[in-house]
Amino acid sequence: MQNELRKTKVPDHEWFRQIDMVVRKEKLYAKPSLQRQDILQRFGLRRQHLNAILSKYAYGQSFPQYVNSMRLNEAERLMRENPKLSISSVAQAVGLSMPNLRIQFKQRFGLSPSDFRDSIQKK
Repeated sequence: MQNELRKTKVPDHEWFRQIDMVVRKEKLYAKPSLQRQDILQRFGLRRQHLNAILSKYAYGQSFPQYVNSMRLNEAERLMRENPKLSISSVAQAVGLSMPNLRIQFKQRFGLSPSDFRDSIQKK
């Protein structure tokens, strides 16, 4: 499908759908080494085109914001479904370092990962 997309005039929403599907299905967000360049090469896109696609269809997020949003959503899901899972295991599973997970999780959810997990366990 990706080769077909490159050869035809594809609407940006279809590019986004394909990129989003691959990043989620293959859990590319969980790779700490994931770079914008990986997506550019895989889909044969130019940087400006990817940026425009994400800006329009990923709620104005940049590539790092888009990937980190997926990581945080997955971290939240993992903690809800596996409250006994260690925070370091969650961080590793989503491709973030412990300090980055703590900082970003607290910014997004208003609680540290451990406080969030504790609040789930109390319910």
